[in-house]
Amino acid sequence: MFRRLAIAPVAALTLALAACAPSSEAVDLPDATAFENQILEQVNVLRFDQNVDRLDVSECLADHARERAVGLLGAVEAPTEDLPADCGDYDYAGENVSRSDQTATEVVDTWAAEATQAPNLVDEQFEIAGVGCVPVAAADNTRVAEDGEGVAGMACSIIFQGYSE
Repeated sequence: MFRRLAIAPVAALTLALAACAPSSEAVDLPDATAFENQILEQVNVLRFDQNVDRLDVSECLADHARERAVGLLGAVEAPTEDLPADCGDYDYAGENVSRSDQTATEVVDTWAAEATQAPNLVDEQFEIAGVGCVPVAAADNTRVAEDGEGVAGMACSIIFQGYSE
């Protein structure tokens, strides 16, 4: 397992996790797969604007990110577990997380505005990324929303990997 490298400290991530109350009003967001795609697209737009290569999609990392997103439900603090190391021979990793009722563009804008989270988005050493999101149930923010149920927001993780040199 990787140790967290180039990742925002827990204090900064806790703010993003506090956005959904235990019970919230439903919001209108796309399904989780579309939300994941929008997040990666927006991150790659930022990278393009900074003249940094696009991130390739890693389904392996996306699977891990979805598992980590489920762990954000009901969490008070961001996860502190090691990042996965079974998605290639990379030796450098990072993660950004969010649990909020924002759109995908707003989530990425929030990360980009945070001095501790923005570096992951445009780090030239990262080559691949996987995004995983789960819909947060409006009736109970500690669980994934079921089909047809009101959604209070999305819990998301994006895991980046690359080489340290």
